[in-house]
Amino acid sequence: MGEFSAQWLSLREPVDHAARNVQVREAMLADLRKRHGVQLSGLRVLDLGCGSGSNLRALAPLLGEAQHWTLVDYDRALLAAARQALTQWADQVMSEQTDSMRMMRGGIQIDVDFRVADLSGELDSLLSLPVDLVSASALFDLVSSRWVDGFCDVLRAPLYAVLSFDGQMQWEPRHKLDQAVTKAFCAHQVTDKGFGAALGPTSGQYLRNALEQRGFTVTIDKSPWEIEDLPSVFHDMLIDGVAKAVAEIGHLGLTDIDAWLASRRDARRCVIGHDDLYAASP
Repeated sequence: MGEFSAQWLSLREPVDHAARNVQVREAMLADLRKRHGVQLSGLRVLDLGCGSGSNLRALAPLLGEAQHWTLVDYDRALLAAARQALTQWADQVMSEQTDSMRMMRGGIQIDVDFRVADLSGELDSLLSLPVDLVSASALFDLVSSRWVDGFCDVLRAPLYAVLSFDGQMQWEPRHKLDQAVTKAFCAHQVTDKGFGAALGPTSGQYLRNALEQRGFTVTIDKSPWEIEDLPSVFHDMLIDGVAKAVAEIGHLGLTDIDAWLASRRDARRCVIGHDDLYAASP
């Protein structure tokens, strides 16, 4: 689950899109319409930790004409993957530059800037950009409480933050080691991911509290992955990632991890919990 390869991001994209919470999404759209009119034309979106551009592909069809997106990631390879994926997704690529492109999708013109940036040290400059919405997917469970506090201190635009892991994992049929594996995995999730000790499963509520303390109006709800089409390449990569993290944290022996991993390859259903959040700025 912690591997950010282009293959993993591609496999998880349809699962992510299906999991997004409808009520949180509608709260976002309703607030944006109040601010910018029902047509939502000309919106500027800053997507942090963009990966291969999944957030754009999920949100752009819901927004209006003449969108402008700034996709930010530290990994140049993922930005290249985002450009390639967007090129394939677009109905037409109208123009391309080294760090930007213009495309059409479903009658909507979308301008995209690709920006390499380190979110651990460049927040102030990124959040000073004139934008109407800041978005992020599967980011806030990786960052520290200190990072979130600094982020909220300088955030001025509304925030749409989706798919933050909430600590819940369930498989059917159950296995005697499921609870121990989940506990060990959650322990791994709060280790340093490059931003200090990560919030991990507590990220959704911590972010909510930090934003509300600064005057934002927050809508938060669950957005679980519900995976039933098993076995699959996605599920195999998921459980391999969980097992790797559990081995790294050292709470379980390799014999137990191998036994759990073998049993989960035959699982019929899997549910991984997440939080979706929308914060309307004051």
